[in-house]
Amino acid sequence: MKGLLRHQFVFNFFQLCIKHYFKRKFNYDFQTVKPSYSSYIVLSNHTTNYDPIMVGLSFPKLLYYVASDHIFRWGFASRLIEYLAAPIPRLKAITEVQTIKQILRTLKSGGNICIFAEGNRSFSGETGDIPESTGKLVKLSGAALITYCLEGGYFTNPRWGRNLRRGSMFGRKVMEYGPEQIREMTVDQLNAAIQKDLYVNAYEEQKMRPVAYNGENLAEDLETALYLCPQCKRMTGLKSEGDQFYCSCGLKVLYTPYGSFLSQEAQSPPFQSVLDWSRWQSAEIIKMAEDFSQYPSDKLILSDMGQSLWRIKKARKSKLLCRGTLELYNNRLIMRNADGGEYSFDFDKISGMAIYSRMVLIFSTTDRYSYEIKSSNPRSAIKYLELFKTLKTIKKRE
Repeated sequence: MKGLLRHQFVFNFFQLCIKHYFKRKFNYDFQTVKPSYSSYIVLSNHTTNYDPIMVGLSFPKLLYYVASDHIFRWGFASRLIEYLAAPIPRLKAITEVQTIKQILRTLKSGGNICIFAEGNRSFSGETGDIPESTGKLVKLSGAALITYCLEGGYFTNPRWGRNLRRGSMFGRKVMEYGPEQIREMTVDQLNAAIQKDLYVNAYEEQKMRPVAYNGENLAEDLETALYLCPQCKRMTGLKSEGDQFYCSCGLKVLYTPYGSFLSQEAQSPPFQSVLDWSRWQSAEIIKMAEDFSQYPSDKLILSDMGQSLWRIKKARKSKLLCRGTLELYNNRLIMRNADGGEYSFDFDKISGMAIYSRMVLIFSTTDRYSYEIKSSNPRSAIKYLELFKTLKTIKKRE
């Protein structure tokens, strides 16, 4: 494979230089993995922005990472990353055949692959679902499979948070599956094994081994994850400041270094954790969507100002289309700019939707275009994603 020796040199150099820094910075410890097979795919859960480095520290050979396409739109920095590490681009919200082909070519050429199987970091501290296509890819590759688990990352670098916290992190190999064993497993069996191996509930871990994750402004930007107030049931009133999370209706809680909520009033907080709150709001939004689905098509459900719409071209470039207000109705998204113009996207023309980083909404359309909606102020992308999925499902059912 072109550049393999260069990439291996860079990999070894960074391992040597970064290992002690990461141990100090994140209180990170890890197992050294000695693979039994020369060709393998590493599947890991995804907890922090630094996961590729943390996983790589455990392995003796270079890993080629499947990476979100946004890192290929940073100009010179992107070209430097490609030269040094040759990551494999994956466009969120759509299935890329080209990504699969490049993974198989890399394995055939002697490289090994690392994929963060969820495709997204968790907002709530619980490992998300693994796509069904994962098992198919592993079987198709003919390579061995190593499942790898990162623990403590959610509280160290919560996806919704603005600042890092220092507590404790650990990386370990869970299982190694040889090519012969993989061939004997069905795709469903393989996917079930992967899901089991990579599952982490950060709050259950905290109950068993409590660790304080200390830092500044611990609750800041929590409204990018938690959007529905349990007291007033509005989707627009929640805000954060310092360690406090509150709603304009009067609800106020304190986010602690242990990741739990404390009430500043005499009563108990409505939920003990982000995970409990997140589970509740996801169930509640399904109920609310049933009512929203009966709205007239011109009745506004949700909106946010300070948004910008970008069109993505082949995962490499992005073009600003407009700035303005994002609006959601029961059958479409609209980006409306200040001069009265608009871009409208019917739900039945949106083929996939996902979230990048804390609050960038990404979606693809049936005409093969892909778009990003960014926000200049903290707002939840989850509420748009969950409403889109639920409303689209309801419309199909009808």
